[in-house]
Amino acid sequence: MKHVAQAIGVSIMTVSLALRRAPSIPAATRERVLAAAAKLGYRPNPMVAALMAGLRGRRARNKAVHVIAYVESFPLKRSPQEAAALRDYRQGAAAAAAKHGYRLEIFHLGESGLQEARLEQVLRARGIRGVIFSPFPSPGATLNQSWENHALASIGYSLRKPVLHRAMNHQAHSMQLALAALVDLGYRTIGVAIPRPQNERVERIWLSSVLLAQRDYEGTETRFPLLIFDQGGRPLSTWLRRYRPEVVVTTERELLPVLRRIGRAIQQQVGFVHLHITKDLADWSGVDQNDERIGAAAVDLVLEQLQGNDFGIPKNAKTVLIEGRWLPGKTAPGRKTG
Repeated sequence: MKHVAQAIGVSIMTVSLALRRAPSIPAATRERVLAAAAKLGYRPNPMVAALMAGLRGRRARNKAVHVIAYVESFPLKRSPQEAAALRDYRQGAAAAAAKHGYRLEIFHLGESGLQEARLEQVLRARGIRGVIFSPFPSPGATLNQSWENHALASIGYSLRKPVLHRAMNHQAHSMQLALAALVDLGYRTIGVAIPRPQNERVERIWLSSVLLAQRDYEGTETRFPLLIFDQGGRPLSTWLRRYRPEVVVTTERELLPVLRRIGRAIQQQVGFVHLHITKDLADWSGVDQNDERIGAAAVDLVLEQLQGNDFGIPKNAKTVLIEGRWLPGKTAPGRKTG
């Protein structure tokens, strides 16, 4: 940094702040510093940056510079499934932030809070550099600010543009895990019913995973009838009557009573597997997506950028996939034989 400072006639402190994109440094000065650093081949040492971040955290643990903003945009009225998953993401992120000497602070975006431009302004004014975007209510969400002064990460696929470093469940692995477990339990007609919005939210990974299973088991007695539906019970009822699955895999907890009612009508007991088990569904069969670990992984992504003085929208985003685990339960105990 000394050589960069000498080259353009500023102090070492100015260089340090400019490289960290501190809001107190004018944009023109920052650009001069960055250009000189690039010309001289300066590269920050990530180990030193991590050490200094820790020292600053111990000296001023409660200052805003040691806050990570956690941005939620779901409306207050949300489904039990949404509320449970959002809670677990948040708790995992808060625990991971505290482990590294940071505090997670919740901010609300959109209808339930600030508009994006105002949120970015508030965070910049407070010196909050790390920002995590929790899942958005609908897939295809976009951000319009440059966010050049912030280390960014998102959870899930719902933020379509810009593409940030992100953490999420390994949905392909989750579907494969559920289908393999059900085959081991003796089921041979394993239905998969996914609402179209949920399939779109994960970039159609649920669909592609089932199509792969159908190909892998082609020529065997095991079948995977698939339903991607929009809304309402009629497509589900028609599908169940046609294919008569022994068990149904889905993302929707509300389908359980529907399946039981239709199952009674067609005189068939239908098992139920949920692809996103949360703590309030302890006795259900399905996949624990490890939501708290996903929230923690988002914090790791932000801290990696803060320690490397890497701010703004990434040129090449990194995706961290967290594997789930199969949870046996009462809703899919296994195929009865004999």
